[in-house]
Amino acid sequence: MYSLYSRPGAGSAAVEALLAVCEVPYRTIDLERAPDGTLPEYFRRLNPKAEVPTLQLPDDSIMTESAAMMIYIADLHPAAGLAPAVTSRERAPYLRWMMFLATSVYGSDLRLFFPERFTTNEAETPGIKAKADAMMSRDFEIYAEALGDRLFMLGRFTALDLYAAMMVSWAPDLAALLEKHPNLSAMYKAVTDMPMVKAVWVRNGL
Repeated sequence: MYSLYSRPGAGSAAVEALLAVCEVPYRTIDLERAPDGTLPEYFRRLNPKAEVPTLQLPDDSIMTESAAMMIYIADLHPAAGLAPAVTSRERAPYLRWMMFLATSVYGSDLRLFFPERFTTNEAETPGIKAKADAMMSRDFEIYAEALGDRLFMLGRFTALDLYAAMMVSWAPDLAALLEKHPNLSAMYKAVTDMPMVKAVWVRNGL
C-alpha cells in the first residue's frame, strides 16, 4: 500500500487523485503544523526538508517531489492508461509539460503565497509576490497556448492533465484565469468532473 503524507490543498492533491484514478490501495496521512509552523519530527526523518507531498511506496522506500511521483505512479500502473510509453512520440511532450508545471508554475506559486521563504529581508516580500504573480500569469499563457483547442494536452487524459488541473486550482484568482483562458476552463472542468477526482478535490478543499 502507498502512504501519502499530505496537507489539504497542497501538492499532494494531484498525487492523491492519481492514486485514486489508478485504483491502487493507498492511505493519506494529513499532517498538522505546530504553533511555530513546523511539522512533526518523525516526518523529518522521512523527508529532511519536511515537505508535502512525501510518498512511502509499498516497499517502504520514500519518494519526494510531486512531479516525480506523478510520473512514477502512472508508469507503474499502465493499465490505467495515464502515461505514454517511453517509446511513444507523446513521451517527450508529456515530460516537457510535466516538468514545466513543476518548475515554472509550482515555483511561482510558492513565491506568491510564501514569499518569506525566498528572502532574508521581509521588506522584499511584496516585490517577490508581484513578480511571482506576473510569472504565473505568463506561465499559464504559455500552457494555454500549447493546449490550443484540445481538451487534454496529449489529446487524451493523462497524469499531466491531472497535474495541470491542480496548478490551475492554485491560481490567485481562479475565476479570472478560467475566464481569460476558456481552454484551461474546459480542461479543468473535464478533469475535476471525474468522480474519483472530484472526491479528492472535495477532501482537499479545492
